[in-house]
Amino acid sequence: MMHGCPMENPMAFLRSAFALSLILLTLFDTSLAASTSATDSASAERFLRQLYASYTPDGPGVPNKTLKEEDVYDASLIALMKADQDAADGGLGYLGGDPLCDCQDWGDIKVKSLAFTPVDDERIKARVVLKDALTGEDRDLGLLLHRTAGGWLVEDCFNEQGSLAENLRHSTRELLQLKKDAAKP
Repeated sequence: MMHGCPMENPMAFLRSAFALSLILLTLFDTSLAASTSATDSASAERFLRQLYASYTPDGPGVPNKTLKEEDVYDASLIALMKADQDAADGGLGYLGGDPLCDCQDWGDIKVKSLAFTPVDDERIKARVVLKDALTGEDRDLGLLLHRTAGGWLVEDCFNEQGSLAENLRHSTRELLQLKKDAAKP
């Protein structure tokens, strides 16, 4: 007996319809994720190029008059930088330079390459290679970007010393322990 008519076996028909629906939803979800990822990468690239446009020989770097600290860094990273600075009591805490260029002084920095890897719905990791046109030196950095209602912000920076956020936490703990030890009679 041939079962060509869907109504002859309604359960088989429902299973087939359900399977087809799942396949279509998966395909739609995958194409949506791919287009969202491309959109995220494009907006993240615009954000980073805007930041690095301030790193010219006479440029202000960031933050500056038009890009405030809150326009560049995530609130969590700002809090870690402030805590470390406060713990240093006017001395030099962990951050002795600009984390976005991994330098104290920059010459004429240009973005040599950018690559993006999605982390989750709100975060994307950027691999940034900067070239200093004056020295010819390349700097390879990682940035964790956090998408907020106001746009992208830098949540963490990575270089040969690891995560800026983790290093700030460690430095702050050490500085506070030194203060505590110095206060002991």
